[in-house]
Amino acid sequence: MVTLNKRGQAAGAAVFLAVVAGLLIGFIILIPPAERAELLGEDIDVIDNSDSSSSDDEIEEAVPEANLLTVSPGRIDYLSQKEIEHPLPVVNIYTKTESKILAQKNVAYAKNGAFSNEQGVFKFNVPDLDNTQDFLLNFKVNEIKGDLTVDLNGESVYKSAVTSGESLTVSFPENLIQEENELIFSASSIGVAFWATNEVNLEGLKVVADVTSVEAQSSKNIFLVSEVEKKNLEKVVLRFQPECQYTEVGKLEILINGKEIYSAVPDCELAMIPIEFSSDMVFQGENEIIFRTNSGTYILSHVTIESELKELEYPTYYFDVSYEQYEDVMSEKRRIRLEMEFVDVVVSKYGEVVFNGHTKHFDTKEVDYVIDLSDDLVQGTNALKVKPKKTLDMREIKIDLVK
Repeated sequence: MVTLNKRGQAAGAAVFLAVVAGLLIGFIILIPPAERAELLGEDIDVIDNSDSSSSDDEIEEAVPEANLLTVSPGRIDYLSQKEIEHPLPVVNIYTKTESKILAQKNVAYAKNGAFSNEQGVFKFNVPDLDNTQDFLLNFKVNEIKGDLTVDLNGESVYKSAVTSGESLTVSFPENLIQEENELIFSASSIGVAFWATNEVNLEGLKVVADVTSVEAQSSKNIFLVSEVEKKNLEKVVLRFQPECQYTEVGKLEILINGKEIYSAVPDCELAMIPIEFSSDMVFQGENEIIFRTNSGTYILSHVTIESELKELEYPTYYFDVSYEQYEDVMSEKRRIRLEMEFVDVVVSKYGEVVFNGHTKHFDTKEVDYVIDLSDDLVQGTNALKVKPKKTLDMREIKIDLVK
């Protein structure tokens, strides 16, 4: 009986020891690798180096140990071309001068006697005084006794003897012409022959002048300039090919947003005329260009406004890495994480990150994007530049040392 009890106790002790050993093994397996290595007396560096690579998810979720750089870039522009062209339609401007009848009157009668005096009155208006010239009065003398006097706005413009059946033309000095005018026809005085009466009977009276039509003497066009273009403007050139008759045209005037950039008679035989003007005359958004002439006809083709843009300089951000930090990254104890945070989650954001001369591409619709820069790190000063392939709005750039 004693022997059986001793055997039972030994079996129980063996089971107990097995349970304890199992628990110890499970504990060692479940504790973190660094603590397990310290408990077993193993080299911690060797344990860490056995997992030398980090996925994007791992580095994104890693806890920062030190912030090396934090900046807020804001808007970073992108220009896909060095020059931007704004083509305009063909410009056809001209003035047309025609002889027009301003007013007419069938008859005018005047007499001058001892007991009666009568004058003929003929009124006429000039609608466009600035563009009307070479005023003439045409009429036919039906009957005449004595001399004829013609006054314009109170000033004598004609006084002479005429004969019946004669057709006359009287020119008016332009300085006497007003918008509203009055012609007075009078017969000459009878003198001492008080019993006589001088008479004038005129017919077919017409006031004629050369009127220049100015409706087509100017042409207005609109061109649009984006925010990026305006911000990076270096030089603006207007180019066009003129078609005209040099001896028949007046000055060609060109205005940008109300400011004159050209006023001359161009060489009508030139293939292309370039006119450079200040970029300060150009506005962001809508811009107005006007072509006009005071006489003749111009046809301007291949009209283009060319914007020459500055070379974009993307900002470079610098940060320093100590010897200890560099060694930690090289031994893969630590990683260098770049996190870019954007302002929207709608449009695609893509471009390049240049880190110490090495290029990494990004393309995302997310509000933030993470890149591992560990492989290209250098001890001392490091340089980062973001070069977008479209204009980006970036809220923040952070570079952290993570574990």
